[in-house]
Amino acid sequence: MSILKKIFFLSLFFLFLSTLFWGIYMLSFKKNLPVENKSSIAKNPPSSLENPDDKPAPEAKISVISQESVLSPVLSPDENSIWYYSLSGELKEIDFFGKTTKKLTTKKIINLIGAIWSPDKSKALLEIGQNHKTDYLLLFDRPKDQLISLNKNINCTSWLASSDRIIYKYFDSKNNRGSLNISAPDGSNWKKLLDLPHDKIVFSQIPLSGLISFWNNGDAYYPTLFQSMSLIGENTKTLSQNYFGADYLWNQSGNRVLTSQTDAQGGTKMQLGVMNYNGGEYKNLGLPTFVSKCLWSKDNENIYCALPGNIPDNSILPNDYKLGKFTTTDTFWKINITTSEKTRLLETKDISDSFDASDFFASTDESLIFFVNKKDGKLYKIVL
Repeated sequence: MSILKKIFFLSLFFLFLSTLFWGIYMLSFKKNLPVENKSSIAKNPPSSLENPDDKPAPEAKISVISQESVLSPVLSPDENSIWYYSLSGELKEIDFFGKTTKKLTTKKIINLIGAIWSPDKSKALLEIGQNHKTDYLLLFDRPKDQLISLNKNINCTSWLASSDRIIYKYFDSKNNRGSLNISAPDGSNWKKLLDLPHDKIVFSQIPLSGLISFWNNGDAYYPTLFQSMSLIGENTKTLSQNYFGADYLWNQSGNRVLTSQTDAQGGTKMQLGVMNYNGGEYKNLGLPTFVSKCLWSKDNENIYCALPGNIPDNSILPNDYKLGKFTTTDTFWKINITTSEKTRLLETKDISDSFDASDFFASTDESLIFFVNKKDGKLYKIVL
């Protein structure tokens, strides 16, 4: 046999052996392949293995966040969580889903009934008292974790936008008269702005301006005098004086103000309206609610409001509600102040509990609206 034939038959022999071993290997591999893998590969693409029942349920349109009653909740400085005081006087932080809560300070504030936070959240004016009546104020300096007592004749306060000055009412018990003043947060370096003709007063700085607005606390039996003046106590101007039981809420630009008032002296119905910064161009928005149940949107074109229901017949408004003679059953709305178009934030089917909403605020992107339910004191959120 020639050498070429020998090489040919030898090559054929090695090819046969290679084919034989490859066939044995493949039979062995298929035999050991798990049954479920073979069937899934043969019958279904990977995406079809997902079970629709395993998908997370959509988040409820309204839900409770805190498991305890809260006082004066606000967005944290980084706007990614919420700060609040518990009824035990502890300052706490909670996430938007209510899953994580932690204490922010070891101090417990006894007989705390509320906190007024500075715009930058570095300080808070703590209202100390009993039965919803403020006896005195403490200044809480958060970075220093320090408490400072204010003069006990200071009994009503509000922050300026800069967070380094406050406006407050001072009551001179000796002469039985009050005055409106401005000072450092601890009450030092004060200056009187004007004498007050009445004891009940509400005030706030008009946003993006050097003006303060102030008015007598709304009473259905007395006309509300709504005024403004400069931060140095000059150029006092009357914005409105024809409404009874009125209350006011400025938008973030300071060019419009939301107003609620009773329909008549000693009236039983509320109406919500909007005015310009001079008190003119009043427009009835057709929603019978209180300013305390409303929140301006950041675009200053819309408001979010709770519409109170189940108000007892012949209730004097807003007096009886302020005195706590009844609670409301609210529905939730968005109102465009230009068109007066009203949109439900929640359908009836989305509301399983009863809410008397207060202390409204929103997340930075306004995808969440937060409020306190007066009926249980807990913090809730609405997903927009």
